[in-house]
Amino acid sequence: MKILLITFTFLLLTLTTNAQKSIKGFVFENKNGETPVPLANIYWQGTTIGVVADMDGNFEIIEPETYPANLIVSFVGYIPDTVTFNSYQKKIEIKLKNVVGLDEFQITERQSSTFINTIDPIHVETITSRELAKAACCNISESFETNASVDVNFTDAVSGTKKIQMLGLDGVYTQIQYENLPLIRGLSSAYGLTFIPGTQAESIQIKKGAGSVLNGYESITGQINLELHKPEKADKLYLNLYGNIMGRAEINLQTAQKVNDKWGTITMVHASNQSFSHDKNNDNFEDTPLRTQYNLFNRWKYRGEKRVFQVGFRAVYDDLTAGQIKANELEPLYVIGVQTKQFEVFTKNGFLFPKQPYKSIGILNSFRIHDHQSTYGLKSYDARQYSGYMNLIYQTIIGQTDHKIKFGGSFVYDNFDKNLNNSYKFGKVETVPGVFVEYAYNAEKKTALVLGFRGDHHNKFGAFITPRAHYKYNFTDQSAFRLSAGRGFRTANPIIENSGAAMASSRNIVLNDNDLLPEIAWNYGTSITHIFEIAGKEMNVSFDYYYTDFTNQVVVDLENPREISFYNLDGKSYSHSLQAEYSIEITKALELKTAYKWYNTKTTYNDELKEKPLTPKNRVLVNIGYITNFDKWKFDLTANWFDVSRIPSTTSNSFENIVNNQSESYYTINGQITKAFKVLEVYSGVENLLNYKQENPIIAANDPNGSNFDASLIWGPVIGRNIYFGLRYKIK
Repeated sequence: MKILLITFTFLLLTLTTNAQKSIKGFVFENKNGETPVPLANIYWQGTTIGVVADMDGNFEIIEPETYPANLIVSFVGYIPDTVTFNSYQKKIEIKLKNVVGLDEFQITERQSSTFINTIDPIHVETITSRELAKAACCNISESFETNASVDVNFTDAVSGTKKIQMLGLDGVYTQIQYENLPLIRGLSSAYGLTFIPGTQAESIQIKKGAGSVLNGYESITGQINLELHKPEKADKLYLNLYGNIMGRAEINLQTAQKVNDKWGTITMVHASNQSFSHDKNNDNFEDTPLRTQYNLFNRWKYRGEKRVFQVGFRAVYDDLTAGQIKANELEPLYVIGVQTKQFEVFTKNGFLFPKQPYKSIGILNSFRIHDHQSTYGLKSYDARQYSGYMNLIYQTIIGQTDHKIKFGGSFVYDNFDKNLNNSYKFGKVETVPGVFVEYAYNAEKKTALVLGFRGDHHNKFGAFITPRAHYKYNFTDQSAFRLSAGRGFRTANPIIENSGAAMASSRNIVLNDNDLLPEIAWNYGTSITHIFEIAGKEMNVSFDYYYTDFTNQVVVDLENPREISFYNLDGKSYSHSLQAEYSIEITKALELKTAYKWYNTKTTYNDELKEKPLTPKNRVLVNIGYITNFDKWKFDLTANWFDVSRIPSTTSNSFENIVNNQSESYYTINGQITKAFKVLEVYSGVENLLNYKQENPIIAANDPNGSNFDASLIWGPVIGRNIYFGLRYKIK
């Protein structure tokens, strides 16, 4: 079986690319020549698939699933127009007529900065670049501050690194990709989200629960996919400059060029530096690490009638220094140093069939080298990872377009060379070939069913299967009810995935890497999304509930303050997640979004079922956004409330180093103001306006080489109020 899978995979070559064609258009009015109509609304009749034209009247929308199809084009002050398509067209021009007697108009319609698709059977929340701009700094780990689905917290009080959580569980259980390529895996688990600047993302898709089998077997709580800027859509020139009062400065430069009708290229450069030392809580530790990062991304894209091809690379250099500012008289200076070098190349091939638009073949490859060298006081962890990923998807229909099928094969390769404390050397090689099939049924946009199944073979743990199912029913075009269920499988890299607790403390690491089994869990979920209008005000309500049940888990045990233990689950481990969200367009310029989230996450620690530590049971988010006409001024304010969480016991510490077994509840407020000119935007904002900080986040900060030292029990902000400013310059 293993030989057949490997042979099949290599015959298929590698991954998927979105081969769906798009239609480009231009909306104008015949006034003094062809005058563009900016921000016109364009959508396919009978669906929720739509776009908004840019300020020059240009737009691009995906091809309809079936023909004939009616494209509706409208804008306030103009008579709506309907264009009927009987077959595919590459480009169209649409002329709108002014309403008689209306000479002036105001822009009143805007696309929401986040939205949940009511057509896709899988629960997908899309964060647009407009929403990402609300969190001006600095990388993807800091781009979810205005989003309720993804939680963000610090890993420890010394490295300044942030981690995400979804459905009450750590981000390692969420499959994180960029354009369906692996992004966060293995050594990138700890710092990988800091290696993608937020300005490079065109949008982010958040898929809760069991994802698609096409993207692999590792998704347990969901999938996060980053869409980076494309040559054909990006600004010709984009420049972002950022600075804050903590001394951080960064520059993001992006250039896109259309070489000819078929070729285009884009280059994105990022450089950032934090060189000022801060110790506002007087614990003799850097409040924020001193850090330098360089990031380079380049892609070339070819689009022909029968083929789409992309090739590109990513390169990252990151150097972080933190720890004590001054050494104690009798103790060595406690220094943290983390240096990362990462290089990746990728290719994508899409084969199209113009006479059979429902058919396509996608092939994708990526190859990565990741070098990680870290020192935390007397502890060190040095590692290198070589990774390869290949995937192929063939898509077609069964009889008619209501019945679609996708199938193919994949191959995952990881070679780890790891060294803990210069003495405990361990490494592993993982090869996982696999095959998959996914069937999708869509009945007149009302009922949709997706059934997926994949089989993979791990070179150490043998064969395993991954079934997944999704069902959706639309009560109306704007209402969707969903059910999902699926299984996930992953192998853990416990030290790097828990570097805050394992490295930024004096805990002894108890680990037998050879005995740790794969993590396996089932996820079950349901959601309801409804978009409606009352008194002319558009509202959006959504509820979702997900239950994750582990059949095996690598337990991270912090219950003994002297050690961190990793062992296989012996008992129960589960997570209940409930989220309710409501948004309203109070006026055409003012939007309000509120969300409430409840978690019940428990794991068995040495025969005792306990709440997962450092995870608030309740959370509330409120976001208010105001935008003036023509987006000249933008105001955004986000407030969060976090409930208390359990803190692992520290009773065996010396008296002065014992902390409460429960955190405090607290609030945070972030805000931003942006002023737009013709090609320039200037912005200023504040993070943690209330200046709330966890008191004494480092246990035994005065004795970092002693047995009580621990910087990992973090439940709240460790950095106070931060004011930032910057500018964005664009040439379209």
